[in-house]
Amino acid sequence: MTQVIGDRGGGQNMAELARDIEDLLIAIDANQNALSVAYRDKRAAIREANGPEISRLTKIEETLVADLQVHVRRRDQILQQARQGGLRADTLTGIVQTFDEPLRERLLAQIEQTRRVTDANRRESWILWIVCRQSLRFFSDVIEMIANGGRRAPIYLARPGVMAEMSTGGALLDAKA
Repeated sequence: MTQVIGDRGGGQNMAELARDIEDLLIAIDANQNALSVAYRDKRAAIREANGPEISRLTKIEETLVADLQVHVRRRDQILQQARQGGLRADTLTGIVQTFDEPLRERLLAQIEQTRRVTDANRRESWILWIVCRQSLRFFSDVIEMIANGGRRAPIYLARPGVMAEMSTGGALLDAKA
């Protein structure tokens, strides 16, 4: 662990790099756990059709996602520092694999745990997006039916008072457009 990489203001040794990675993983885990809670609560709010709560949770989600973007930038900085120090640094996992045991095993386990929580949050985010999108489509159809007296409006209508043969036939624009 005493191998020195780079020469940034005295050099950054492997132990410092390991601490930077561990700090980043801890921060990401905290963020992902908060996001999991927000998604769980948002799902409940959607079930209850609680609009104000959905809005409140969406703002929390946006803040947490912005925080994740900060973590991504920090990850990129760590990778850059490792590359400058001569390490193969395409991923945090690649860097961690160069560490000695037991640190390597502990950080790899932490990376895997972070990956599992992140994947679960990604799936939940997609589920919530699909549910909201389908709900919007359903409510749009209901509003359209109310506006048309309980009937769905056909996509193309013959204009009132004009014979069907003389309708636009589905043309969206006239010749002058």
